[in-house]
This record gives sequence, structure tokens and C-alpha cells, in this order.
Amino acid sequence: MGLKEFLLGFIVLFINNLSLQAQGTALAGVVKMQKYGYQRDLDTLKGIEIRALGYFRNTEFFHPMELGRSQFGLQLNAFWKSNLKDNRRLEIGTAFNQQFGGRLLLFPHIALVQFLGNHCKFGQIRFGSLSNPGHSLPEPIYNPAIPYINPFEYGIQYISQKTDLWMNWDQAIVFASPFKETFVLGINQNIILLKNRDSSKSLLNKETGDIDIAYNFDARFYALYRHVGGQIDMDESSVTGNRGHSAFQASVSPVISIKRREQNISLKLPRYNYSCMQYFDPKSIFSEIAFGSGHLHSVSKNWNDWQFNVKSWVGKNWMAPFGQGIYQSYNPEDISVEKRERSRFFIISSSFAGSSFGLNGFSLGYDAYYDRDLENWNTAFTFNFLMKI
Repeated sequence: MGLKEFLLGFIVLFINNLSLQAQGTALAGVVKMQKYGYQRDLDTLKGIEIRALGYFRNTEFFHPMELGRSQFGLQLNAFWKSNLKDNRRLEIGTAFNQQFGGRLLLFPHIALVQFLGNHCKFGQIRFGSLSNPGHSLPEPIYNPAIPYINPFEYGIQYISQKTDLWMNWDQAIVFASPFKETFVLGINQNIILLKNRDSSKSLLNKETGDIDIAYNFDARFYALYRHVGGQIDMDESSVTGNRGHSAFQASVSPVISIKRREQNISLKLPRYNYSCMQYFDPKSIFSEIAFGSGHLHSVSKNWNDWQFNVKSWVGKNWMAPFGQGIYQSYNPEDISVEKRERSRFFIISSSFAGSSFGLNGFSLGYDAYYDRDLENWNTAFTFNFLMKI
């Protein structure tokens, strides 16, 4: 199937199936389920919080780097929150993850939360259960399927309005453990947030009125470091070492405002987003790849609760231990698959996340990936149903 036929087929699918909407928002419901934030003046009393998430995620992948799979289940998290004391709070509870047709998994929810500054002005420190596993990392670095399989991370975390800095202790060891210890350090940092009106581009005309061009600009930095090691274990088969990622992301949202006589018109143009990502394994410990890179361009447009997104991905020697396999140069689950130095995708996404039509708590996502080298397409559909008590 050529690119032209694929695009025509997807447009027909999009027009006739507006309810099928984006892996770009595959985490819309699960993030709200697994994110813990507080407003000190509004949430100071002890109490019990119960959250439930029904989910279905199906990837129709027929790709050498990742095969498709279905995840269908229900997560429930019930935990008790203490009163605030000395700007601290304790959370204790239990979470369940029942994948339909699979086994039931139990996770402890336990966290000591320290608020910093008056009214949480300087954020909070969490020790124990971390907030928002996945930490809103770009999809090539973090697979959206992980929070449906493992909804908890444990370690220490600092959160503020602009920063998410964490250490997730994946696997601890004791003397003679048959496996290695692993932990992850990461940061998601907003570095620039501008809302600007450019007066130099403001035009005044007595007949047509004023035309103002404004824009919102956002820049963000990501970094991820993973350690595999240990000296007291008995595992002699596994490699030990360190590897990581860094990424820079910038986005701009232009707005044109037109004032003509008594009429005000505001045109919100599509949002453009660019991400530059790097992979580092300088000693080539985990594969022959020492350095890799990826570039993701995205143009998106929102209509109330709906979003439409067009993306272009180009990767070279791209690797990511927690990333989605379809982007990578090696299949992370099958090392026998031949390496692909380059990966190039054209991606179309559409999504719904909101309360239109009375569907409060529902989110839907649909993505279509077109591999420009293999000339085939792969799709992903995600459904979330969230409820909080």
C-alpha cells in the first residue's frame, strides 16, 4: 500500500468513525488515575480516596520491531490521606490491577508527602509511591503501554508546577540475589513559558481595524538515566552499565486577533511542536549502538474536547529501554530481529478527552503509523473510563 492510498483510507476512516480517536492521548485517563496533586487550602483534611480506571488498549502492529497486543482490564486504587501536620501528609492504601483473562496484581500505595513553602508554593517531595509514572515523557522514550501493566513506581520525587524530578528504584538486591539491581533517574523540566503579543506586527487601518499576532511559546527539557549493576548478586549473565536519554522540546501556538469596527475575531492556528532526542550508551554495553538520535515534528489542532494531530518521526540508531518498540533500531523483545539503522514514520492521530455528550471521565484515542521505508501501516486504539470517589 502506497502513502497516497493510506492517507485516503485513513481520511475515510476518520470521517466515518469520529468515536475512534489517539495514542497521543493514550495516557489521558491513566495519568489522571495515577497522578497525585494537592491544593493545600482546599485539601487539608484526612479522608479516603477511591479511584477506578477501566481501560482497553489494542495495538494492531505488524512490524518487525514490535508486534501488536491487547490490554483489557480494570485498575482500582483506594488510599487514606492523613491530616496535614507540619506541612506533611501520609498516604496509605492498596491498588489492584486486574487484566481480564490474566492474573490479579496487588500494589501497596504508601507515600510520605512533604509540602515546601506556604500554600505549596515551592512544590512537594514524595517518598514512596511516585506520582504520574511515565512522567509525561515523549512516546519514543516511554511506551504508553507501561502504566496499564505496572501502575506504580517507588522511590523519591520532587514535583512543582514546572519540574518533575524523580528516582525510581526498579529492582533492589540482597546478598546472592539471582538478578541485578536497577534504578532510574529522570527529570521533566519546563525551561521557558511565554505568552506574548508582538506589537511590532500590529497593523492599524481605519477601514479594516487592528490585526494583532500573538503566540504562546513553551520549551521543555527531559533527561533519563538508567543504571544496571550491583556487587553482591550472583547474576553473571547480565550486563552491567549505564545508559540514558536527553530531549529538548519546543512548541508554539500562534493566535491572530482581528478587530473590525464592533467585531472581534480570534483565530487560533494549529500548534507546532518539535522534539530533538538523544540516546547515550558510550561504551556500547547494551548493544553495538553508542549514540542514537530522533526528531519528532508535530502539528495539532484542538476543537473543545477533540484533537487532531499530524506527526513526522525520523530516528537513527534509536534505542529506549522503556520506549515503544516500533520506533527503535532493535526489537526490545526479540534480539534475533535484524537491526534497522533508520526509522521513519508519518503519524496521524485523533482523540477525545472531556465531557462532551455527557461522557465525563471517558477518553478515546486512535493513531495510525505509516512506515515510510516498509510502506506499511500500524494502528493503535485506546479507551479509558475514569471514576473518582
